[in-house]
Amino acid sequence: MVFCGDFMQILPVIPKGIRQDIVGASINSSYLWRSAKVFRLTKNLRIRTVQSQIEAKEIEEFSNWIANIGDGTVGNSNDGEADIQIPYEFLVKCDDDPIAKIVDSTFPLFRHGIEDLSYLKDSAILAPTLDVVDSID
Repeated sequence: MVFCGDFMQILPVIPKGIRQDIVGASINSSYLWRSAKVFRLTKNLRIRTVQSQIEAKEIEEFSNWIANIGDGTVGNSNDGEADIQIPYEFLVKCDDDPIAKIVDSTFPLFRHGIEDLSYLKDSAILAPTLDVVDSID
């Protein structure tokens, strides 16, 4: 049997569950996990699609930073939680409307009325609740 995905990104949904319930329901907490052989992907395929060496380097640096967070090598761990300093270059700078700035930085052509929306398939904005989703115009 083959499982794939990033177990650090997507946790199971346990209605009214607390952190302990959610972590306990993940596949790597199962007794079956001891029998699994883990293969780690090492090539970032997103880098292949960019034209600029500078952009490729930025994507690689961000990807490595995210992976280091998941591996627990960034921040001072404190009972499964850590304070992490986000590098300034990874921040979305905003003065007035943070949601609009996030949308514009993720989908730069969206608000310009571009007919070909195929570029949307390569980007996403994750929201913690449906209320946040509904607040985006």
